Amino acid sequence: MACNAVGRGYVWGVLALLTVTLLPAVKLAQSQEPCRYVYSSEDSPDGVIASPGFPEDYPESQFCTYVLQGKPGERLRLKFNALQIEGAPHESNRPCFFTCHHDYLEVEELNDADQPVRTLGRYCGDCVPPALVTSRPRAQLTFVTDETKNYGGFQVDFNFITNDCGGTYRVAGGVLESPGYPGPVPADVFQCEWILELSSPNNDVSLQFLETDIAYEDAELETYQVKHDVTGALVFAEPVKTSDSPDVMETAPDATALIVSFTSKTGRGRFQASWTQFTHIPANGTCAGFRCAEHAGRCIHTALVCNGFPNCGSTDTSDERDCQPLPGGSDNVVVGIVVALVLAVLLLIAAACVGHAYRQRQVDKRGRPLRSTDARASTRSNRRLKENMKVSGEEDEEEARGLRDGNVHT
Repeated sequence: MACNAVGRGYVWGVLALLTVTLLPAVKLAQSQEPCRYVYSSEDSPDGVIASPGFPEDYPESQFCTYVLQGKPGERLRLKFNALQIEGAPHESNRPCFFTCHHDYLEVEELNDADQPVRTLGRYCGDCVPPALVTSRPRAQLTFVTDETKNYGGFQVDFNFITNDCGGTYRVAGGVLESPGYPGPVPADVFQCEWILELSSPNNDVSLQFLETDIAYEDAELETYQVKHDVTGALVFAEPVKTSDSPDVMETAPDATALIVSFTSKTGRGRFQASWTQFTHIPANGTCAGFRCAEHAGRCIHTALVCNGFPNCGSTDTSDERDCQPLPGGSDNVVVGIVVALVLAVLLLIAAACVGHAYRQRQVDKRGRPLRSTDARASTRSNRRLKENMKVSGEEDEEEARGLRDGNVHT
C-alpha cells in the first residue's frame, strides 16, 4: 500500500513538473508562430482582411503581414471598413491625421519579388481612411502592435481589378466620366479612381459634378481631399463628397490632391464632372491665363476657355461666354462642303462621258475609222443598200426592154 502511494505520488509529481515546464514553451511557440497570409488573384479575386480576433481587441506584440499577389496588368483596390488602432483620437471637425508612434497598419506596393517599393500609407487611430487603388499588381499590409493598449483593430475589403479607367492627373483640368457615359457602365463590377494632384503648391483644385445618378445600393461615388508627405505617404484624408453634399468642392489649404472614387457592381449608376486647377491672385495681380469674371481672384488655364464645360465655378460661366466657332465653321458647314465637292466630282464625270459620246458621233459622221462593232454594223448596212440598188436597177432595165419591145410591135 505504501509503495503504491509513493508510486502514485511520484507519477503525479512528474506530471506536475512536466506541466510547469512545458506549458510556457507551448505558449511561447504559439506566440512566435508567423502571422503571415498570402492571397493571389487566381485563388482569391476578392476578400476581406482583418486584424487577429477582429472585432475583438487585437493581441499585443503582433507582427502580421498580408501579401496580395495580382497578375500583370491588374491593380488592387483596398476599401477600409473599420479602423481602431492605438493612436490619437479623431476630432469630428478636423480631417484625419495619421501620426503613428505605437501600433499601426501600413500599406506598401511590392515589386515582382515581393519587395516593398512604395509606401501608400501608415494608419492608426479611429479615423477610417479613403479607399486606395495601387499602381502595381502586388501589395502588402503590415500590422504591428506593441505590448500596451489593445483596440478593436481593422477590417479591409480587397479586390483585384483590371479596369482601364481612372489614373493620376497633374494637368490644368478636364472632364471625369463614368465608363460608358452617358450610357450604363459596361461591366458587372467596375471600379475607378481618379487622383487629381496639384501641379503647384500655389494651386487649388475645384471639382464640379454636372450630372450624378448614384441612387442605387450597388453604386458608389466618393470624393476625398488628401495630403501626402515628401515621401509620398498619406498624411491625412477627409471626405468632401457624399450623397447630400454640394456638387462643387475645392481642396483645403493643406491638401495636395482630390481623389474621386466610383464603383458600380451591376452596371448601374453614372456621373460626369469637370475639374479645374486654378491660382488665387490678388485684385491687382496678373493672370497669365484667363481671369474669371465673378471669381475675380481665380486664374485658370486658357485651354479651359470655351471647352464646353464650366471651369470658373457653378455660378461663374464667364469662361464659356462669347465663344466663337472655330475657323472653318461648324461641323454642319464641313459636312456641306464635303457633299458639294462630291457632287461636283460626279458632275464632272458625267460631263466627260457626254462629251466623249458626242465626239464619237461626230467622228462617225465625218467617215473616220469606226470601232469594230460600228464598222460591222456599217458594212451590213452598205451590203443591204447595194443589193436594193441592184434589184432596183434590174427592174428598171426590164421595164425599159419591155417598152422597146412594145414599140417594135407597134
